[in-house]
Amino acid sequence: MALCLTRGAAAEEPSDAGRVLVGVNYFAGWWESLPNKWHGKGWSTNEPDWRPQFAERVPLLGEYNDQPTMDREIAAAADHGVDFFSILWYFPRPGTPHEKTGRLLNRGLDCFLASKNSGRMRFMIEYCNATVFRATNDVEWASCVETWVAAMRHPSYLRVDGRPIFKVHGADQFLRTHDRDPDLCRRRLEALRASARSAGLGEVCIGGGIMAANAVKPAHPVAKLFDFTATYMSVPDAGPREEEYPYSVLAGVARAGRASHAEDPIPWVPYLAAGWNPRPWTHPKADDPHRTFFAFPTREEWAAELRAIKDDFKKYPRLGLPRADGTCQPAFTIYAWNEFGEGGIVAPTRGEGHMRLEAIRENF
Repeated sequence: MALCLTRGAAAEEPSDAGRVLVGVNYFAGWWESLPNKWHGKGWSTNEPDWRPQFAERVPLLGEYNDQPTMDREIAAAADHGVDFFSILWYFPRPGTPHEKTGRLLNRGLDCFLASKNSGRMRFMIEYCNATVFRATNDVEWASCVETWVAAMRHPSYLRVDGRPIFKVHGADQFLRTHDRDPDLCRRRLEALRASARSAGLGEVCIGGGIMAANAVKPAHPVAKLFDFTATYMSVPDAGPREEEYPYSVLAGVARAGRASHAEDPIPWVPYLAAGWNPRPWTHPKADDPHRTFFAFPTREEWAAELRAIKDDFKKYPRLGLPRADGTCQPAFTIYAWNEFGEGGIVAPTRGEGHMRLEAIRENF
């Protein structure tokens, strides 16, 4: 992958003291060739395109993860107060049926690095270590590290006190991949740290993904392996039903998480849920235990959650990304920029326009 490292606008790390960093998760799962996610959750060629039925979810800035779409998305996000994208990255394991899919999923990173607008905001990598996309040995891990460290050289890579920020999507999955051997996990993470040091990038700050309800005690392996924890998304176990639950139920889990993780042994980066409503990917007649839907927030509800998390950073100073002096840089992520099928949507759409972004700009 060729990296363009000539972006000068973001070469100096911005001063983030005294403000909250707003991040949005970025999922590059949208391409034109079949099978694709516009035709069902499982990339099926047999399911009809669901966009006509859910036209309100169709994005305004581009329906596929190509370069023009990313250029427009960066501009829109930066214009509305978004500080960084947390870009999901998948290991395209060579010789497997998922290699092509992994490379398509990684177009989010590729397009950001190549964007003419990349100097307008920042980005970080979230290694999505799902079963079919995880690195399982030293050779595969070294291949991942090479790509990650190359991306960290980009002047727009997210740093706090000069430290590049990196996240493993699932901390428990990471432990399972390595037979729950903390020493092996530590060696793999140290290989990433050592490579970044050798590249002159300093010490990488590595986070592990947990669910909001997970308790992290000092003896927990996660607390010993990672510098911080974070949550991509947590869906309440409200029970399957056709009727939509109120958005307040979904938002309440995120609010409760901020209180429960306020005194963790390592900092927790909180999240907000822009929504959870996977109707396009749920078959009406299927016996699906995950048929749980939440109403999308109104403008007032969405703004209220943004204000609440902003206030909670004053109340809970241990939330955010760790700084070198032991304090925390207030920061959170929003699920998500473009989970159009699941319902986590911040990107402008036909149904809501720029409402989510406008509320972010008004509050941050």
